[in-house]
Amino acid sequence: MTTARAVSVALQKGGVGKTTLAINLAERLANRGHDVLLVDLDQQGNATEGVGLADAYRSDTHLGHILDDNSDVTAGDVIRSADSFDVLPANQDLDSVENSIRSATFGELWIRNEIVDPLLEDAYDFVVVDSPPNLGPLADASLISTQHVIVPLRMSEPSVSGFERMYTQQILPIRKEIDLEILAIVPNSLAGDNEEKRIIGDLETSEFGQFLPSFARSAHFDDPDSPGPGLRERIAFRRAWREGVPLAVHDPESDMLERLDELAAIVERGGVDDAR
Repeated sequence: MTTARAVSVALQKGGVGKTTLAINLAERLANRGHDVLLVDLDQQGNATEGVGLADAYRSDTHLGHILDDNSDVTAGDVIRSADSFDVLPANQDLDSVENSIRSATFGELWIRNEIVDPLLEDAYDFVVVDSPPNLGPLADASLISTQHVIVPLRMSEPSVSGFERMYTQQILPIRKEIDLEILAIVPNSLAGDNEEKRIIGDLETSEFGQFLPSFARSAHFDDPDSPGPGLRERIAFRRAWREGVPLAVHDPESDMLERLDELAAIVERGGVDDAR
């Protein structure tokens, strides 16, 4: 029996495909028969727009009202349906929500106490959170609420540096208070060059190598039947986002769906190693 689980898709640097990964992870989990909620905590609202709910970004009723003790708004008033899963949309007012979290005592627990804990298991098997691409109270609240994280990385020095900052400035401090597990590190939007090969090799031999899924390992560089390691650069990802649908809806024959399915299986079992 699969254990209900919440997971954040996070990296404290933009442009790494974080939102695309969150949307398609939610869809693949739903495709495997689970009830799934995608929570968009990114102030830019890209996940909300990418599932066809751009109008919700400007809604007068939003996440901030769920967290307001003086409001009667519930999660059910805000959650919308998209494709095969539900969505708690981002909103243009998320900056003020972050300010409220910053100024409140134990504000970082709000997302966990008001959204994740009440909905996980009772209403949803999995909650996938698209985190803000920065260091701040809302990003902390995302990780604290889920206690599990998937890290998408471009195979470039700025992306790796962003992960190093996130690990030392965010993950390690949070771990002093609560458990926070890295479920997977996912090389993302790869095109195939020597720099990518070098960085994947460095990751494999580092303390973080244990978090690389099998589809992300350097052996794929030398496999003639493989497109290469990681989630590859595919125009279909961008086209699907523009259409407001997951990849599987836009291109059900995409060669990346099998890899996204493997990532969904990692979330199901709670880690890359199926013995965990």
